[in-house]
Amino acid sequence: MRAVVVLGLMLCAGTARAGELEALLNEKIGGCLVIPVFADVPFKVTFEVTLDKADKAKTVSVITYEPHSDAMAKAAPFLANGVKRCWPPGIKTNPVRFTFSMSE
Repeated sequence: MRAVVVLGLMLCAGTARAGELEALLNEKIGGCLVIPVFADVPFKVTFEVTLDKADKAKTVSVITYEPHSDAMAKAAPFLANGVKRCWPPGIKTNPVRFTFSMSE
């Protein structure tokens, strides 16, 4: 029984850390990101970032975006470049998958 409780606590702690990481990334990157004028607002984009040995963004891939429109298909690569440029120091998790959302 004790093992089940410990395992449950570890899973909750991992989820909390993932949520904290996503909140940190949204705050840091959101303050730096330039939103293309042709992007649909509101939008949501999920990125996967791989880091180099110095913990800098090496590659940024767009996993999915909403709404599914021509404007967002064009905006997503610009946003990925912005995420790479705005990547905050000190993130060690590799790879990192997070969702950035912009509301009206």
